[in-house]
Amino acid sequence: MSSTFPGVNAAPQYQSEFLRFLNPLLDALRDRGGQARPREVYEVIADRLGLSPEERAATVKSGGVRFENQIAWARSYLVQTGYMDSPGHGIWRLTEKGKAVHLDGPDIDAIYRQVQEFRALQKMGQVDAAPPTSLATESAAEPATVVEADAVEDDAIAPSPQTSPYSDHRPGLVALIASMSSAGFEEFCSELLSRVGVEDVQTTRYSKDGGIDGIGRLRINEFVAMPVAFQAKKPDMSGRKVTSEEIQRFRGAMDGNIAKGIFFTTTAFTEDAKREAKRSGKVEVELVDLDRILEICESYGIGLTEQKILVPNPQFFERFRH
Repeated sequence: MSSTFPGVNAAPQYQSEFLRFLNPLLDALRDRGGQARPREVYEVIADRLGLSPEERAATVKSGGVRFENQIAWARSYLVQTGYMDSPGHGIWRLTEKGKAVHLDGPDIDAIYRQVQEFRALQKMGQVDAAPPTSLATESAAEPATVVEADAVEDDAIAPSPQTSPYSDHRPGLVALIASMSSAGFEEFCSELLSRVGVEDVQTTRYSKDGGIDGIGRLRINEFVAMPVAFQAKKPDMSGRKVTSEEIQRFRGAMDGNIAKGIFFTTTAFTEDAKREAKRSGKVEVELVDLDRILEICESYGIGLTEQKILVPNPQFFERFRH
């Protein structure tokens, strides 16, 4: 399988394209001093690989950005094998193991095989939730025959938090948001606005498509509050981006008292929509795509619960191996 993305080392034995992003992901985190937010990592990798705007914006069936989904898969495998961890919500970090390593073919084979074997055992109920945490040294000497466990893995949402305590929480959060009805998504966006400080948020229960879904007041200081309106758009067709015409209809539904619009979507916005939102002489519309929704949830702890878990520490036991 040849890579869709330029600049990613080809590895014909890998049927899963995300494996080609293991080293670029490690390199990007090193460039950022060992840890960074996902958005920063995506930008570093995309710039380094010279991805076009079209390649950066291409989506998978679930509606997420395909390039970012590939990175999320790569990150999941690196976390499960001890090269990365997450010190807090929305932060990706290299472990000591991941700081200096450059993975060669046998290393990547071993990572893939180790995670797949763990997942197979987990499905059979033979292991608990804790994933493998280090490469088996003997596996590097024997190239793995890669067999894709999930034929749609490249286009599937990356593992949910239920897969293991080490897995990224984002895909599970995406799935929960995707399962909302349109009315539920409006209420969710109303809750987001309230949690970030917008006052007196009210939904209109429920506007026709293109109208205002709710209003509120964004306080500027002790004396001034700006009236705002929002729309929460959950496209009926998976992956469809919000267009400039939809921004225009939303703006047209605002009365003269509204100082700013906020447009939420479970997908993304076209480039024309982004330009329309900032058009001079018109009420500015703040665009909040799925990725920004996730960042807000992470920053304010909305819909996320921290859990402390106990996992084996292989490094501790190294000195007892003779």
